[in-house]
Amino acid sequence: MLLTRRQATLGLLAAGTALVLSPAGAQQAAESQAGFYAVEIVVFRGTGGTAGEDLAVAPRNLSQDNDATAAGTARSARLGEVLPASRRKLADVAARLNASSGHRVIAHAAWTQTAGAWNAGSGLTAEQLGLSAAGLTGVVQLERGQYLHLGFNLSYAPAAGARYTLAEMRRIRVGERNYYDHPAYGIVAVVTPLTGAEAR
Repeated sequence: MLLTRRQATLGLLAAGTALVLSPAGAQQAAESQAGFYAVEIVVFRGTGGTAGEDLAVAPRNLSQDNDATAAGTARSARLGEVLPASRRKLADVAARLNASSGHRVIAHAAWTQTAGAWNAGSGLTAEQLGLSAAGLTGVVQLERGQYLHLGFNLSYAPAAGARYTLAEMRRIRVGERNYYDHPAYGIVAVVTPLTGAEAR
């Protein structure tokens, strides 16, 4: 049976989907102490054919949570620092994608930030975050109400006349790798809370 592109990608990434951090109680304590998170994303494209896929269609927002509990509706996300390559945790994912015959990494960045209030609509731009791939523009949103959500409103224009948008906000658990899918490109992301001296 032939695998779909999504199944093949998920299989490629499956080797590293375990929690990066300790149990949830320790994670929540760390979040409350620091208020800052390390966010890391790998943006990649497929190099194979996309026959039968509508590349112009942005995926629907998959978050169905009724998360109206925000700590302050005016709170915006605040960028801490862009992290050097030595502090990235998804280098293995990027290497596996580049080593595969069907994928190429187009951007890989990590940074620290606070979470904005749920539905605040405040994002950090690709330029601010060091996502310097040609043709990649838009914002990344990390928001917290009752739950933590990570979202993207990113457009990728690999060639003149082509522009593909991934617009999705999703509830996440800290320390887990999350996969965001679009027929033209995909994103692997991980968010971890910072403690004490790590937070800036």
